[in-house]
Amino acid sequence: MSIIILFAICGPEKYNESMRKAIIFILIFTLILTLAACGSEFTVTPTDEPAVETPVPTEEPSPAPPEKEEIAFDTGWTYGEFSEIHSGTAVLYRAQQNRKDIVVGVNAGHGTKGGTSVKTYCHPDKSPKTTGGSTGAGAVMATAVSDGMSFTGGRSEASVTLAVAQFLKDILLENGYDVLMVRDGDDVQLDNVARTVMCNNKADCHVSIHFDGDGSGSDKGAFYISVPDAIKNMEPVKSTWEKSEQLGEALIGGLSDLGYKLFSGGSMDIDLTQTSYSSVPSVDIELGNEYSDISDGNLKKYADGLLAGINKYFS
Repeated sequence: MSIIILFAICGPEKYNESMRKAIIFILIFTLILTLAACGSEFTVTPTDEPAVETPVPTEEPSPAPPEKEEIAFDTGWTYGEFSEIHSGTAVLYRAQQNRKDIVVGVNAGHGTKGGTSVKTYCHPDKSPKTTGGSTGAGAVMATAVSDGMSFTGGRSEASVTLAVAQFLKDILLENGYDVLMVRDGDDVQLDNVARTVMCNNKADCHVSIHFDGDGSGSDKGAFYISVPDAIKNMEPVKSTWEKSEQLGEALIGGLSDLGYKLFSGGSMDIDLTQTSYSSVPSVDIELGNEYSDISDGNLKKYADGLLAGINKYFS
């Protein structure tokens, strides 16, 4: 094309000026049309279809833990061999919201059929008891699970401790705690050693609920069983008694804040099977005696006080 244009411009003399201009005009017009045709090959045709966005992969949420699970006793657990009654199961309830990842062992005292006919060692080192209680000082073996006392209206201690435990379970779950219900019904075939060892392995603390039968004639008030000096150097007591007493003080504080009367300043030293086998913070809390108010409203109030103490302990 450039050669033709050059020829048209510089060609033979015989082409007059007018013809030369016409040829140049035709060639330039042809060149413009050619360039326009070439450019159309690169034209992007607009589309009305929206652009397809590539989805961003998202992580699947972790599945919620099962709401509850039965926990069988394992005789291979530390101190498990000292249990004589352990065919029953505890129930582990898991909070479904606001989870704290803390398991509270809730042990409704008594409630084991046949528990009074079997004995277990008071201490894992088989040494004698150092204080009195349901079993006297100097004894090497104690009743596996006692029947407990009866309230003035005839209701059994085992049924009342279970009611408090169930109220406590419900509000613990609402507040994000998981709950190991050691006794979740009228009877569980787990002796005091088995209950304690279960909490050692499946809970972060152990709260055992009781009332004291003392025949005093009036509601004596609440207290927790503190650890006697004589067993503070015996394992596992040596490793846990200070934390157990911190838990006990927190529980008593929660009850006191709700107006409950305290007995003996809120604690009493007694050598217990529960304390002697505990490797997690562990407290026997005595909420009152056979003269205490055991209406549902007051039992729920006991549970509220215990929750306040547990919150304080884990805060």
